[in-house]
Amino acid sequence: MRGITERTPLRRHMDSPDYVEFASLLRTRRTRIRQFQCCICGILIVVFTMALVISISYSISNSTAIDNATSPGNLSVILRESLGFAPGATSHASFSSTVSATVEPNYILIRNANVNTSKSLNGHEYMQGLRASERAIKDRLFADMIAAKSPLPSPSPESRHRYAVSTYPNVSALALAAIGEIAATRTIENMRSTHDESSAIGTFFDSGWVSKSVCKQYFDRSCKIGKYRTINGSCNRPRGWGSSMTPFRRVLPPDYADGIESPRKARSGKELPSAREVSLKVHNPSASSNPSFTVMLAVFGQFLDHDVTATALSQGINGRSIACCSSSREQHPECFPIRIGTGDPMHDLTNRTCMDFVRSAPAPRCELGPREQLNQVSAFIDGSAIYGSNNETTSDLREFTGGRLRMQLTPNNRTLLPASMNPDDGCNREAERRRGRYCFAAGDARANENLHLTTMHLLWARQHNRIADELSKINPSWSDEVLFQETRRIVGAQLQHITYREFLPIIVGDEKMKKYDLKPLNLGYRKQTYDPNDLENDPTIANHFAAAAFRFAHTLLPGLMRMTDAEKGTSSYVELHRMLFNPYSLYAEDGVRRSISSATTNVIQKYSTHVTSQLTSNLFEDPVANFTTPCGLDLVSLNIQRGRDHGLPGYTVWREYCGLGKAETFNDLEGYLNHQDLEQMSMLYESVDDIDLYTGALSEIPESDSLVGPTFTCLIIDQFIRLQKGDRFWYEYAEQPYPFTGEQLVELRKSSLAKIICDNSDEITHAQVELMRSVGSNNPMVPCENIQGPSFILWKENLTSNLTPTDKKFKQIKIL
Repeated sequence: MRGITERTPLRRHMDSPDYVEFASLLRTRRTRIRQFQCCICGILIVVFTMALVISISYSISNSTAIDNATSPGNLSVILRESLGFAPGATSHASFSSTVSATVEPNYILIRNANVNTSKSLNGHEYMQGLRASERAIKDRLFADMIAAKSPLPSPSPESRHRYAVSTYPNVSALALAAIGEIAATRTIENMRSTHDESSAIGTFFDSGWVSKSVCKQYFDRSCKIGKYRTINGSCNRPRGWGSSMTPFRRVLPPDYADGIESPRKARSGKELPSAREVSLKVHNPSASSNPSFTVMLAVFGQFLDHDVTATALSQGINGRSIACCSSSREQHPECFPIRIGTGDPMHDLTNRTCMDFVRSAPAPRCELGPREQLNQVSAFIDGSAIYGSNNETTSDLREFTGGRLRMQLTPNNRTLLPASMNPDDGCNREAERRRGRYCFAAGDARANENLHLTTMHLLWARQHNRIADELSKINPSWSDEVLFQETRRIVGAQLQHITYREFLPIIVGDEKMKKYDLKPLNLGYRKQTYDPNDLENDPTIANHFAAAAFRFAHTLLPGLMRMTDAEKGTSSYVELHRMLFNPYSLYAEDGVRRSISSATTNVIQKYSTHVTSQLTSNLFEDPVANFTTPCGLDLVSLNIQRGRDHGLPGYTVWREYCGLGKAETFNDLEGYLNHQDLEQMSMLYESVDDIDLYTGALSEIPESDSLVGPTFTCLIIDQFIRLQKGDRFWYEYAEQPYPFTGEQLVELRKSSLAKIICDNSDEITHAQVELMRSVGSNNPMVPCENIQGPSFILWKENLTSNLTPTDKKFKQIKIL
């Protein structure tokens, strides 16, 4: 029985000829498979080896290239080739040998014109700082190379945001020099703390990586003053105050976690609550309205803000955006992403845990000190949003005929801003391009950010050309250059007048306007007490103003805009986010009229911490897409994070600075802040000192006749006092290099936003006298022809000896 098993038939089958043949075929196939597998393995090994060799070679070559960059000459080549920038200062070796020595051979005295002329570095400190500077620049270049492998997706809300906060290409070179200064500061301060020596902050330090002109403008006290403002704001005040591409101003020391550049943390040293969490719990949407004022108030405010501030962002190679929420393990040193926690009502749906955020670019100051940020435009209210803040932009916008700005003509004979042909600007669309419609070019790259802002840019450009045409008729002998400069001078004066007559009184109240003598005069000249060395009148934009205080208008915007069709007698509502980067309706025959109508008839929300979800959930989404789930950025989170990035001290510090009392506990703020907001903040922040300026100030209860709370009122007034008193070319001054006559001032004081809109709009026939205020018994709707405006006949050359516009001579004035 045991001989007959389940195996028996198998053995018999194995002995059969058929099975032998099958087994042979099977062995052959197995052999071939093994050979094929070996072949594949061999190929993979070869490919892997080659990849490894290439990777190592690439790494070595990059390492060699970056290491070689530590020598001044090679780093200069890298800067020149990759950034189009060649350092203008002497090389490090020659610089160190030419600095004047005093007392001891190794002792270097470096004077600082801004802080303390007695501060100095010895030779060892200088060389250690220089080496640290070079290492930091090398590391940053290497980080840029790594970041270039994972670019920011485009188009996307993130890429549109980067375009909205537009950064000029030449910022990269300046930022590299600033990175070197910060590294030198850290090294020298550490050396001094070890030896218990006094701080070197404020000491002049030229690393050699910035052009001589950059450092020169901070210390040079003489400048060539002409009849007209310079495009970049230079030669207005000493040491480059107020000129473009210069650092912001600080009134309080920055609050950096490491004292030099790390974003602000809690007093305990822990991380502050996520900016997104603060946004969700304190700045959550809440429907409200302030029927006294129109959306035009916020529109003009944004246009004005862009005229005086443009914070530069950190960039990668060739101006590329840096991605800060990529899956790459290596995070760029300029990344400061916003944490998104679990339970987020919007981002949980997409499993996002990070909101992209890159730090503002540091500004070189040619001295040792903590990180400062860069303002890319002139601080002065000079129409730079219309004309640009650099000669290249201005030249590109000019027609060079009759003093006019370049415009595009529509088929129905209307003028629009010139077209922007940049396909990667976050605005232009292929579908619109095929229709011959583009986004627009203006003096400020942010002009397309929203429809109302684009319309404001168009109105002022048309105003320039209208005045230029009038002056050309009055003075046919004037050249294109004279016509352009005279017109620009008039437009700048009108912008200043409207700001202080119509806009600012609403924001800070008539009482404060009178107290600080800010209201435009009715007659004559404003007395100019010009002390060029008076820091109280330094017009440079304050860091806190740009990063927090002048962002208050974000809370005023309603989520829905009513758009009225006067001909059809119908109204429709447009979500606010669909008006962002979507200016194409201006090509329609009634596009300008409808845009203006919506801005002057819709009313603002109440001033508070609450911000529409259109800005906290849908910001910079595709404006034409129909999303069922919000997927945009959060403007409030970005604002809070920007304040921390800039090292702005907490709210209570600013409150005390403004004379509003010291708060030591959350209870000390009871009665001054909205109770519900204060309750939420006490649960979010460890200490009352940790509250962010933006959040705390928006929570304040406004005073009787001002729109904003007392802290923002204080900070805003201080800046506008400086913009008036610190501007050598202020339109009401008789002491400026080329003043208006008393008769011309009478005409300029007739300027109003209503008249400018009436004169430069399509089919606008009626308007309220003050467009930023709602229609009422004290502000009625009147026919445009009844609104007074300036006459320019007084600019006729032979009417006054004061006008010498054909004189091309400039006088040398010493700015003391």
